[in-house]
Amino acid sequence: MPAGREWLVGHASVYLRAGEVLRGAFPVRFDPLVPERVPKAYRRPVPQAAGDSGRSKGCSAWLLWPVKAVAAAISLPAGLLEEGGSRTWRGIRRAFRGPVWQGGWESAAGRFVIAGRTGGVEGTGYDNDALVLVFTDQRLLLLNEPGSPERVAAQLLGEWWRGQFAERREGHPARHRYRVDVAFPDGSWVALSADERDHVPRISGLLRG
Repeated sequence: MPAGREWLVGHASVYLRAGEVLRGAFPVRFDPLVPERVPKAYRRPVPQAAGDSGRSKGCSAWLLWPVKAVAAAISLPAGLLEEGGSRTWRGIRRAFRGPVWQGGWESAAGRFVIAGRTGGVEGTGYDNDALVLVFTDQRLLLLNEPGSPERVAAQLLGEWWRGQFAERREGHPARHRYRVDVAFPDGSWVALSADERDHVPRISGLLRG
């Protein structure tokens, strides 16, 4: 296991089946240019916060409307500028970085991204990026990385059996030294970023089997 991440063993072991052998667990994130949020049409349900009710929201919403309207009017130009600048910057980076995923939201890679972004945790906003790849002799498990692993258990976000995942055959640019591409049988794939450079060859080897 990665040094300083010994907690990964305990968290990953919870999800092992009888006789299944843990081969490695590594913190990763999606490549910075993988879509940051899941479109509404593909989002999984997020549990409603305890004590929250639609009725209470409805009763108070009209009281706050004038305040919200003024705040929106003031912040609108800045918001548009920030959004436009963000898109422009991402476009420039994409031109130099190249493609970072393929297949769309309904592909196997898309479902992988949805699982990771949703995070399985209430209130993530469908933009989770703290992940753990767990390799066993039978499966690839995708866990979230809790902010306080000594108090909060990692959650299982998805699983793929051997033969359902591999390393992408086409190599990525050599300058992307932290990058690992996960491919799926339908031809889709997605780029991940390892926490440490020396994790990359280990993850690649486990993806190859």
